[in-house]
Amino acid sequence: MLFRKLFERRAPQEPKTPERGPMLISGFDTADIEALTAAFEKKHKLRLPDQYRRFLLKYNGGETPNTEFAVGEVSSDLRALYGLGGADPRCHFDKLGRRLSGFLKEGMLPIGENVWGDTVALKISGEDAGGVYFLYHDRPREYLPLTADFAAFTAQCASRPLGPIRSVEERAEALRSRGKAVTPELTELWEREIAHLRSLRQEPVEF
Repeated sequence: MLFRKLFERRAPQEPKTPERGPMLISGFDTADIEALTAAFEKKHKLRLPDQYRRFLLKYNGGETPNTEFAVGEVSSDLRALYGLGGADPRCHFDKLGRRLSGFLKEGMLPIGENVWGDTVALKISGEDAGGVYFLYHDRPREYLPLTADFAAFTAQCASRPLGPIRSVEERAEALRSRGKAVTPELTELWEREIAHLRSLRQEPVEF
């Protein structure tokens, strides 16, 4: 019994996962963002709600790793909020292509997504303009209400800072320990992912 107690006392403890706090974002390049935003509004004949417009001018969207929200019927992660100009192509309004016109006809502007491809959208017309909604990509088309405005939505989001980034060697060792092969293609993929993660600069969302 004494040995067991000593072992339990000395056993290494798993590192604690940091708790989630206020929403964090790694914003995109904001060069010429005012002109880009004005051109976007003019092209699509819309006026962005003031709160969201301020956010876009400050951050130009951004990646939101380790971010989640739970509002009403919806519990989801938030992968990114879309941007203009120098935004990452994977998180750019341009990626919406022809689908954007369909959303706009419904009075909605897609502004972000989760890892599954579900959409966070902003109501841009009607009596509840400015409200934030959620649309599943694989269910009947129904916009589920989240919050009355964009600021309230960001307040519902909680983020966890990025922790230590495992090196290629650490990932390879872990994979081999499970009897799996490490291919050159996989190594290249890891290198790109690590470089990308190291480029992110999380900061609290304030606008």
